[in-house]
Amino acid sequence: MDFKERIKKIAKHSKTENKLAQTENLSAKKIAVFKKQKLILSTFVALFLWLGIGLFLKNIALSLGLAVLFGGIIFFIMIQIPLIKNRVKARKIEAQLPLFLMKMVTEVRLGKNLISAIQDCCDEKNEVCDEFLCVLNDMKKGMSFYQALEKMNQRIESPSVKRACSHLNNINSQGEKNAFGLKKLAEELILKQRIESKEFSGKMVVYALIFVSVSAIVPAMFMSFILIGSYFMSIAFTPVQVLGISAVLFPAVDFGILLMIDSKTPLFLKE
Repeated sequence: MDFKERIKKIAKHSKTENKLAQTENLSAKKIAVFKKQKLILSTFVALFLWLGIGLFLKNIALSLGLAVLFGGIIFFIMIQIPLIKNRVKARKIEAQLPLFLMKMVTEVRLGKNLISAIQDCCDEKNEVCDEFLCVLNDMKKGMSFYQALEKMNQRIESPSVKRACSHLNNINSQGEKNAFGLKKLAEELILKQRIESKEFSGKMVVYALIFVSVSAIVPAMFMSFILIGSYFMSIAFTPVQVLGISAVLFPAVDFGILLMIDSKTPLFLKE
């Protein structure tokens, strides 16, 4: 297949399909089946939404338009879910990679060959060990070390993983003397994590102030405002409204802030 034919073949697939093919190891036929299944599911959901919205709005055209809109959004989300999972997995692997590489460098410098060192380092149950076990399994199926690493690179979109694979290829082809580059990469990644940790510690002070204010100060001020307002400003809240705001709204806001803090926390601090 010449260069022009390859370009035409790639152009037939969308960017999303190419990413699905790489991250999920799906062929073009399997991708078509995957998209068809999600389209059928989103169509059924849209039909139920059309029925429910139609009964509520009493307007067939408007309810159909809303159902089609929501169905399209649901279809898009279901297509993106594998890609989102892959990005989360890549972040976890990046968080676990520095210590894994340092351990591997130690094993290599003790005199073990690279394959044995990788096998001995995969003694934990985490994402980075699972990926390198896949590399070893691919080699057992007949792939070369370089091909197995390239396959892992296609599954994981991470510059750190690509750099690590490049150093591992050098060690495999040229020997232990190139382990220094892998050690330097691991130290660089650890230093990057330390910097991120310090930055997060500074931000955590602000997050803590926001959480304390919303969870304690704001509810207390709200209750004071209700008591004073009911006497002097003719502001009236029903008991149900006060209960809903105190028991539902404020806890929901607190929960949202906790989720925000969790999303901002570096993954290596959660391990």
